[in-house]
Amino acid sequence: MSTVPPRASSSPHSPLYVTKELFENRYKGAEAIFVSGSVIRGEATAHSDLDLVVLFPKVDRAYRESFQHKGWPVEAFIHDADTLRYFFKNVDKNLGRATLAEMVAEGHEIPGANTATDEMKSLARVTLQEGPPALTEEEIQDRRYHISELLDDMREPRNRQELVASATLIYNELADYYFRIGRGWTSSGKAIMKRMKRQDPAFARKFGEAFDELFSTGKSRRVIDLAEELMAPQGGCLFEGYRRDTPVEWRQK
Repeated sequence: MSTVPPRASSSPHSPLYVTKELFENRYKGAEAIFVSGSVIRGEATAHSDLDLVVLFPKVDRAYRESFQHKGWPVEAFIHDADTLRYFFKNVDKNLGRATLAEMVAEGHEIPGANTATDEMKSLARVTLQEGPPALTEEEIQDRRYHISELLDDMREPRNRQELVASATLIYNELADYYFRIGRGWTSSGKAIMKRMKRQDPAFARKFGEAFDELFSTGKSRRVIDLAEELMAPQGGCLFEGYRRDTPVEWRQK
């Protein structure tokens, strides 16, 4: 059972109060709502969302919806136990992302913990502990090839705009490679550094400093060196000999 976060209050606009109101009115019949994200961790900004996983006894199909409520932008993921289990074990896990599992495992239960929430939290924690499936050799080669292409574009960009475009892409690609090659859950965008710092503070600092220099000065050497170092155990940069066949049925007369 999770504890009430320090910033929570009985204010009509506090995240827990607003979630309880949604539970009682918008999501009547739900077993519980898991409220998670930066508002629960005490890291919210003026533009933070209220992230919810709404658990019903049964839904026809899972869905997500976004709306405004009392000044909060709300992102809600509506599920029952079976659809959550499917997303944990099939959708998110195969993508290497633990979005829903983390929301449930870390979420605060509204109106409170019960048998259903305990079961889902237990499943979420097991899923997180298991980690994503290992990358296949083909998936590793695909990632090496795409990163290598971006590195080539960065070595001799025609202008600053091309360099920034390539750097923006490789930031996510290289982070994903780092996470997945180590059998860890991946992240994207602003969540990359948070996960990286938890997993390996020293590497996170190295990664962050290399990209800070690239984006602020246009110097790409540290990022290129970091990428080559990261891919070296799997064979390094890849171009020669790379081949992918399309499915035989991909033709039209």
